[in-house]
Amino acid sequence: MSQQTVAETFNSAVQASGEGRGEDAEAGFRAVLAADPNHAEAQFGLGLTLMGARRFNESVEPLRNATASPAAEAVWLVCLGQALYLTGDFSGAVEVFDRAACQGPLPANADQVRARAAALAAIINGVLIEDALSLYSADPEEELSVAREAFAVFSAFEQLDAARTIGAWLAERSPDDVVHAYAMRVLTDASVSRAPADYVAAKFDGFADQFDHQLVTLLDYQAPSLLAGMVARHATAFSEILDLGCGTGLSAEPFAGFGARLTGVDLSGGMLAKAAERNAYARLIQADIVDFLRDRAETFDLVLAADVLIYLGDLAPLFEALSPVVRPGGLFAFSVEVAADGWSVLPSGRFAHADAYVRDLATPAFEVLEHEITDLRREGAGVARGGLYVMRRKA
Repeated sequence: MSQQTVAETFNSAVQASGEGRGEDAEAGFRAVLAADPNHAEAQFGLGLTLMGARRFNESVEPLRNATASPAAEAVWLVCLGQALYLTGDFSGAVEVFDRAACQGPLPANADQVRARAAALAAIINGVLIEDALSLYSADPEEELSVAREAFAVFSAFEQLDAARTIGAWLAERSPDDVVHAYAMRVLTDASVSRAPADYVAAKFDGFADQFDHQLVTLLDYQAPSLLAGMVARHATAFSEILDLGCGTGLSAEPFAGFGARLTGVDLSGGMLAKAAERNAYARLIQADIVDFLRDRAETFDLVLAADVLIYLGDLAPLFEALSPVVRPGGLFAFSVEVAADGWSVLPSGRFAHADAYVRDLATPAFEVLEHEITDLRREGAGVARGGLYVMRRKA
């Protein structure tokens, strides 16, 4: 590639980036780097593009390469510091932010991330909790909110010793917090078999207003639409659909084309209120999904469970209660997170299930029509891998 072609390709990549065409930008920057590995601006452009795609782990290397250049600008270091924070390298983030600060004051948002990273790194390194938290905020009234944020970050990045340390500190100060009590329990008790009802209700009541934005916009959650596409390969219409753990009703739109009467069930009143705003459900019922199934005399020709079995470890009670509710020939479509064997509780408090485990439980009443392994959503610096299933109720 000639120097002129390199320059033209780089300019095209920059334009693509500015227009939000991430794939074209990435391809362009990579083409430039194939011809000139030392092209610092292309390294930075690639790193920034990968960050924009939330591929934070991949963004670190090109950003490091860019900032190693004598021509590196402070903003390049700020972007690297942000990427390191978003991959859980808090000490590394502080070091890079401090390098950027040598060239001038940090922007306000970068200064805040630097302070947060310093507090998290201090907790990991065994600094007294109050002293560590003061690195982020000097206001004692903010201690609890900063500590809760730290606990969530450590859990997400599986910094479990640090999570237990700050978690114990929080438990002493918020003994009646059922959400935190369960989050702490899963870090110390591998025998937990399901998320308790009071935890699920409290967590999602408090999360209802931000749920759609957080899950769809920020975490790129697509399980309902993926399941709808799978179901459509096996049936074109239903009369009655049961949406277990319906949440805010994210499944309503992708499943609307099947023309069915839709019933939603969820433990969280806050989530059901959001689902009601969609005007898509004939009925919305606040109940535990297993209890609801056990009490049903009616049947459905499609039962849907998108991202709800992840709050159950032992799925045997669910399958036992489900079988009489799905009409012979009816379908059960659902998602799980992937485990290597059996089922296990994750640091997030969710549960993962192995394919063999799911199939063993399903076999007496269901046949597997389709199974797909995919990315369910973004998680920390990576993704949550999941299994999508469509099963048919045996006659």
